Amino acid sequence: MPRLDRKQSFGALLETVTQQRLSQVASDALVELAKQLWYEERDLVPVLQREVAGKLREPEQKLRALYLVDLLRRFPCVTTDKAARLKGFVSSWSSLKPAERSPRATQLVSRYKLDKLAYEWGLEEDVSKQMQDVLAFQTRHYAATQGVKTGYSEPVPVG
Repeated sequence: MPRLDRKQSFGALLETVTQQRLSQVASDALVELAKQLWYEERDLVPVLQREVAGKLREPEQKLRALYLVDLLRRFPCVTTDKAARLKGFVSSWSSLKPAERSPRATQLVSRYKLDKLAYEWGLEEDVSKQMQDVLAFQTRHYAATQGVKTGYSEPVPVG
């Protein structure tokens, strides 16, 4: 994988990360992608739409991107509003989810060797092994250092 440029745009980073099997993605690239998705203040949905609709040409690359966004949008550091926008984006592409999964994917998921969300997207690969490195950046403590509104800074709904 090419050396990660810290100032790489979200779109370029998404392209880089999805060009190879997810199990081979460098942890630092996945961490940077997650941090940008979680803490970037601008709306990334137009960037995601442009990437998935136009720049990610290979079907497998689109599925990898959608899986990653679907996975990362679910973390508590994401604001409710951003999570809803990202969910809407991912849902708008749900027609790409296959009606039937490969026998290999079915076997992997049944043996707990494939994330169920990756399976839903029709993939036979996931980022489970790299998530250990990503998790440190979604904590309440780390989120507080970002100087932006996060899911942790929102009021907790009562009842």
